[in-house]
Formats: sequence, structure tokens, C-alpha cells
Amino acid sequence: MKKRVFLLMSIFLLIGTLSQAAIPEPKAYNDPSLIYLTLDDGPNWKTRKLLDVLKKHQVKATFFILGKNIKGNEHLIRPIVDEGHLIALHGMRHDREEFYETPMTAVQQMQEVQALIYEVTGIHTNMARTIYGSDAGMTSAHWQAMTEAGFEIWDWNVGSFDHVYKKDNARVEQRVFDRLEANRAANIASIILAHDHSMTPEALDTIIRYAKERDYEFRTLEGVQPTHNFLDGWEPLADEQTTL
Repeated sequence: MKKRVFLLMSIFLLIGTLSQAAIPEPKAYNDPSLIYLTLDDGPNWKTRKLLDVLKKHQVKATFFILGKNIKGNEHLIRPIVDEGHLIALHGMRHDREEFYETPMTAVQQMQEVQALIYEVTGIHTNMARTIYGSDAGMTSAHWQAMTEAGFEIWDWNVGSFDHVYKKDNARVEQRVFDRLEANRAANIASIILAHDHSMTPEALDTIIRYAKERDYEFRTLEGVQPTHNFLDGWEPLADEQTTL
């Protein structure tokens, strides 16, 4: 009887050990194998095509929504949420002078698009990306006002330049490939900046396939802390960092 009990206990301990070994260690937010794909300025007529590519590859992205594009495109906002992507804020209009005119104009634009997104989706988000990125006009007063209003400011560390090379997929793809590998060599995660209006489905498909073939993992920015922006960027991965 004792031998039987001992044998059963040994089996249970072995199963427990094997089960723990099968569970991979959680990755740090800035693990160099992670990619956070972000798409700005939507929704627009190309959003559905990009969503189809993401669905095909089972990749989730973070969409920074421009308020002026919501009305009439509610049918595109809802699938972003329904298909498991993260929705975030990008101001109302893509006008640099208007957005950065005062700290409060920046805050008010974010609050406007925040309210519109809530009206359409029922989601309240304080994740934001300022027009042209935070180095375009965010003074210390802007930072203070946005922080006090509860907004988290996100930038990027992989610029796809899809808005520059709109008809040159190869240049967009190669730029992203180069930056991904540079970040991996520097031991840091990648946040890709792309745009709904200028990233082509073909280029997005190629970028995702390239990344997956090299064992990158795509995630949204949901729950990721600390934020990454040009004022306070992520440091390379260190052993003591918090994991997700």
C-alpha cells in the first residue's frame, strides 16, 4: 500500500513538474521579440482591407482614431473592437497648429474624440497619440495639461514612412525590416507606426509574414506599462523588469 501511495505521489509530482516546464515564462513589455503594431488616422475606406489582413494572420493591432473620420464610418469602428483590436485616441483633426495652439486645445481635442469613441463603442480610453508625435509641439505645459487630464501619450520607435513612400511597398517594407532588426539587436521591443490611409494591404501582409517567420510576436498596447514616448522612451530589456 505504501509503495502504491509513493508511486502515485511520484507520478503527480512528475506531471506537475512537466506542466510547469510547458508553461513559458511571461515576456517583459519591452522584450525584443515583441511587436506592437499601431495604425493612425483611421477609419477610412482602407481600414476594412487592413482588418482583413490582420484577421488572416490572427494579428491584433492598436488603432489611434482621428475624430473627424468617425462620423459616417461607424461601421468600421465597431469591427476594430469586435475583432479584438485596441482602440485609442489621435485627436480630432490632423492640423498641427490647431492641435498644439495651447495646452487646452490639445486636451479638448482628445476629449472630443474620446467622447465620440465612447458614443460608438461604449469604450472609454485614455490612450493617446498626439498629432505628428509628441516631439511635434508638446511643450512642458502641454505635457502637464495632458497628464492632468488623464491621458497616456504613446509614440513609436519604428516609423514605416508609409505616408512618404505611398506607392513604393518595397521601401516601406524594407524600412520596417531594418528597424525591427535594429531594435532586436538593441534588445528592445518595437512599436510600428503605420497609417490606415497609406499602409497598403500588400505591404502589411509582407511585414507580418516577415515578422512571424522570424519568431516575432504581435500584441496590442493594452495594459502595457510604462508608456513609450519621445519624452520618456523604453530602455533595453533588463532581467529585473516587470513581465506581462
